Amino acid sequence: MPLWLRARAAHLLVPAGLASLALLAVLLRDSTAMLPSLNLGAAEIVLMMYAPIPLAATLLLMLDSRLPGPEASGGRRIAVWDAGLVAAVMAAAVALCALLGLLLDSDGVLSAARNAPFLAGLALCARPFAGQAAVMATVVWPVAVAMLGFHGRHDPYPWTVLPEPLGAPHAAAASAVVFLLGLAATARGPRSAS
Repeated sequence: MPLWLRARAAHLLVPAGLASLALLAVLLRDSTAMLPSLNLGAAEIVLMMYAPIPLAATLLLMLDSRLPGPEASGGRRIAVWDAGLVAAVMAAAVALCALLGLLLDSDGVLSAARNAPFLAGLALCARPFAGQAAVMATVVWPVAVAMLGFHGRHDPYPWTVLPEPLGAPHAAAASAVVFLLGLAATARGPRSAS
């Protein structure tokens, strides 16, 4: 197992990903910006919505740091270990966002505890089809939300998930489902080389 963790560079990437999330939480909190919107002209976006992107990118980088030959020839279920590692990292991220959200009294940071698993799950679901380009799912979704996701300046459509209010049950359910689907895709193993 230590060789597997070293191959994934987990000792470097996990702390870096969590530190980036913490730093962005402290810096952004509940900051907003007016971003272009196709249906409103401009939408007010909580910038913390973008904070989980570096963490999702580090998760994908970690999963793509493999030793394909030894992993394919071994009898161990490396993909299941990968899924367990992703689940542990995401549990730490959720706990970190919850703690910082309470300490900073920030709904934006608390929402990141829901949004981080959603964005990571999107990337993990895209990974079998897109490979390393799956990281773009974590960028495309928030951009699509900013451009198409509001029918009022502070009123997002339900499909957007990320800007939904902290207590929105459908957003929490969507986040859980997408993350579990991403975990299942990770546990199935890497995409076949083509």
